[in-house]
Amino acid sequence: MLNADTLDAHSHVRRLRRLLESYGYRVASVGTSSGNLVTVVAPPERRSELVTVAGLQLDPDLQLLGFEDRVVELTAAETAVLHALILRAETIVPQRELIAALWPDDDPAVCKNRLYAHVFTLRRKLAAACARATILGSRRGYRLAIEVA
Repeated sequence: MLNADTLDAHSHVRRLRRLLESYGYRVASVGTSSGNLVTVVAPPERRSELVTVAGLQLDPDLQLLGFEDRVVELTAAETAVLHALILRAETIVPQRELIAALWPDDDPAVCKNRLYAHVFTLRRKLAAACARATILGSRRGYRLAIEVA
């Protein structure tokens, strides 16, 4: 049977757990075969900063693209491509650099079609989020073009 001290300790542990989780710590409690409760606390993971240009916001960790009240989900590859293009907005990013960032161990000749497919779907998603931004392609690479309102 639980006594008042045990209930007070459980209450204290719950409050401490909520506090740690509010600061981004991961807390897991595991029961052992001996009946003891072991609590493991992992430090918060460092999150990437939001990348913003002309009102477009990219969250690389959550793979979300936002503009005003619209939010679009992206794949990991689409996020990586858009991240590179946003960081160098209005500048051509060579295809070989994008391919090297996405598939460093694969044959670049094979990856060119993969990159094209990701850019194709990314253009559609970008158009759904923001009509002022588009990805332009050339023989040299891709560039994020943003109309200033």
